[in-house]
Amino acid sequence: MTHTEYQQHISLYIDNVLNDKDSAELFAHLAVCNECRTYLKISMRVHGHLASEELADVSQSLDRRVLATVARENAALNRNTWFSPVWFTRISIPLPAAASIVFLLIVGCLLFSPLLSPEHPQRAEVPSELMSKIPPSLQKAF
Repeated sequence: MTHTEYQQHISLYIDNVLNDKDSAELFAHLAVCNECRTYLKISMRVHGHLASEELADVSQSLDRRVLATVARENAALNRNTWFSPVWFTRISIPLPAAASIVFLLIVGCLLFSPLLSPEHPQRAEVPSELMSKIPPSLQKAF
C-alpha cells in the first residue's frame, strides 16, 4: 500500500471504523514508517482539538452545497479509476497449455534454424589479385 492509503487508514482508525485486520496492518507499517507516525500524531492532536471545541451553527443550504461538492468530486475520482493498463493485467494460462506453447516455440525455432538447413552458406569470392598474395597452402581454405 502507499502512504496515502495508510493515511486514509489512519483517519478511519481515529474515527473508530477501521477493522482489526487493517488495524494490525496499519500498526505494522507505523512501526517502520516515520512519515505515517508523524501523520498519526498530528491527526490525533487535530481530533483532540476538534472534540474539545463547540460546533458552529451552519445553515443547511451551506451544508448541502458542501456535501454536493464532495459527492461530485468522489464521483469524478471513481469515474477515472476504473482504467488499468494492459501490462498490469494478469493472464492465467493452464500449465499444460503454457508447456505446449513453449514446446511449439522451441520446435519452430529449431526448424527454421540455419544449423539444420542442408545447404552450406555461400562463400565470398576472393579477387584474383588478392588470391595471388595468399600462400598456396592457405589458398585451399578459400
